[in-house]
Amino acid sequence: MNGCPMERDVIRAAANDAWPEALRAHVTTCEDCTAAAEVAPWMRGFADDNVREHPLPDPSVLWLKAQVLRSSATVDRASRPITNLQVGAYIALAAGWALLLKFKWSAIQAWLHGFTPAALVTKAAGATATASIPATMIIALIVLGSLSVMVALHQILAEE
Repeated sequence: MNGCPMERDVIRAAANDAWPEALRAHVTTCEDCTAAAEVAPWMRGFADDNVREHPLPDPSVLWLKAQVLRSSATVDRASRPITNLQVGAYIALAAGWALLLKFKWSAIQAWLHGFTPAALVTKAAGATATASIPATMIIALIVLGSLSVMVALHQILAEE
């Protein structure tokens, strides 16, 4: 599929809007040159049109964003072990609370039933002894509560 050897001259003439008579006569007889002459002004306008729907950002802004993303990725990579330790602490605390509730649920229920109005009146009258909380449960509550507060404070302070 070879084009006309004069096609480049036709495109140049159409772009500059300078038509020699010989070239104008050739365009009327050559199908390839006729098509090139019709398309050339549109292509020139398209090439000169600098209006974009989304203009490209300044290269210095792109470079700065790349630097920030690179340092952000480095920070994420460096903090991964600490993040894993935090997740492990959350899982261990959740497991500790779940085990405490599972194995000491009857003691917790007995302790909570001591706060009903009837139990409070009975305690005030000194008629019967109420259920006491086992020492292991008190120690477990103190330890788990302290650890929960420490992990929560660490999370709050780490975000700032």
